[in-house]
Amino acid sequence: MKTTLSKRLVILLLGILFAGGGAAQEPEAPAEPVEPELADLQNNWWAYFQGPKNEVAPRKDQFLKNIGVQIADLAPQNQLIAQAILDSVSDNYNALLALSDDEEASAPELEPEAASYSIDDLLKLAATLREARAAAAEEQLEVDREKRVLDGARRHHDSVFDDYVDSAGGDDRWLTGLRLAQARSAQAISSRRLALLSKRAQRDKDYADALTGRLEIARLRLATTSETADIDGLTTRVESGRAVVAEAQEKLRAAQIAASGLDLDTEQGRSQQQLQHQKLLSAEIGLALAETALAQAEAQLWWTEIVLDRAPDTGALQDKTLAWAEFVRAVEQRTPEWKQQTGDELLGIQSVSRDGLNRASRRLVDQRLGTAQQTLTQISELGAEVSDLELLMLAVDTVEAEYTGAFRSWLNDISRGIKTVYIRIAELMDVTLFSIGETPVAGGDILRVLVILTIAYLLSRGIRHAIRRFGDSESAGTQASLYTVGRLSHYTIIIFGVFIALSSIGLDFSNLALVAGALSVGIGSGLQSIVNNFVSGLIILFEHSLRVGDYIELDTGLTGTVKSI
Repeated sequence: MKTTLSKRLVILLLGILFAGGGAAQEPEAPAEPVEPELADLQNNWWAYFQGPKNEVAPRKDQFLKNIGVQIADLAPQNQLIAQAILDSVSDNYNALLALSDDEEASAPELEPEAASYSIDDLLKLAATLREARAAAAEEQLEVDREKRVLDGARRHHDSVFDDYVDSAGGDDRWLTGLRLAQARSAQAISSRRLALLSKRAQRDKDYADALTGRLEIARLRLATTSETADIDGLTTRVESGRAVVAEAQEKLRAAQIAASGLDLDTEQGRSQQQLQHQKLLSAEIGLALAETALAQAEAQLWWTEIVLDRAPDTGALQDKTLAWAEFVRAVEQRTPEWKQQTGDELLGIQSVSRDGLNRASRRLVDQRLGTAQQTLTQISELGAEVSDLELLMLAVDTVEAEYTGAFRSWLNDISRGIKTVYIRIAELMDVTLFSIGETPVAGGDILRVLVILTIAYLLSRGIRHAIRRFGDSESAGTQASLYTVGRLSHYTIIIFGVFIALSSIGLDFSNLALVAGALSVGIGSGLQSIVNNFVSGLIILFEHSLRVGDYIELDTGLTGTVKSI
């Protein structure tokens, strides 16, 4: 009986112990955040405004309400200041809560891959890709801007926090605490905006990358059939494009004439000149747009003929592809210049004061502004059209390589490369390298000088060789005379060759006094010893005191045979 009672007592004690231990292990409920006191802000005071919106919103309202009540306890001169800061804090908190409601927009979904794509499908994908890249670039700019804003907000918060730590009690500390709440809420807004913008930028970048891959797939799966291909329509489009190019060329010539005959003596005349110059730029870009559209139509026609195996002229196609490549290169080189000139025009228009301008002058300024803005739009359109042309050129190259075979394609690439090198060299011939006075010297001029000097040297060498062969059978005295004639002929031909070569690039040697003066300056400054030696050599040639083949011995003991004079 006693044993049973003891067992029951032990079991009861163990149950109490286990129950107590279990109760001790139960997690405690999280403590309710404590509303911060501006005069005594703790390290984690901002945690009061963190959490789900349905919990933070009533805390925010209660905090602002209590602050509004506490303002009445401030000195009269501080109450207006505190109310202004409180209004800003309230706006910040409302904006922060609104940002928490922003839902992240999902990226557009690509359509399923198709078994084949048309040229129109390819160009639509390219346009969509350009838009996606532009959106991604714009979002990245926003991210970079918001990073700078956040850095500024953090620096401002740190500065206000230092002021709060150093502030004394009373109204000053309370107001500094309110400013700290304002700075911290502004920092939270910027941080939230940066997070949202970063996600959007990454989303747009991923979408653009996906479109890039889809565009490559579409390029590799380009196809057409005789039923879907419109050869007649493409031919008509090419003819229409040529007519548009001719019309654009006429507009360009008219713009050039209009820009060349202006009165620059008045302010309005100079403004009119700027307008005509901008119209000239617009006409140049308009011509480039027309030529790009024509090249696109021609490329699409060539691609269709190759795919349908209509026996295209591959030689003519090689010339066309080279012309397209050179056109694209020319546009890419001119585009920065067009942008720079148009940007300068816009800056010039913005600096013009409209005060005191008459009606005609104001209308002229408005025309300049509208023309410059239209030019920027044309430049943007031209960039997109050139990108489409490059895509079509790549498609044409792909089907041409498949049509002609690997070896023929390799030969075509080599031929195109050689032609490209020739074009580059020809372009360098027209590039001004330097100027001599008022005479510009281009690469072609340098080449012409080298060719003339080479011809003069070869002519001199041929004459000397003929004289030497003629003198081999003559006496020693006659050989010496013939040698003198050969050397003099050499100098005469080279001197005349130099004069002819330099005259060919525009240098004027008709003024002999000028030439003599230049020679005298050169001789006096550093060529005196060279000229003395040259004249001494001529004297030796004429006097025949030394001849080729003579054995001589100098005072220094040096001996040798004369080889040439």
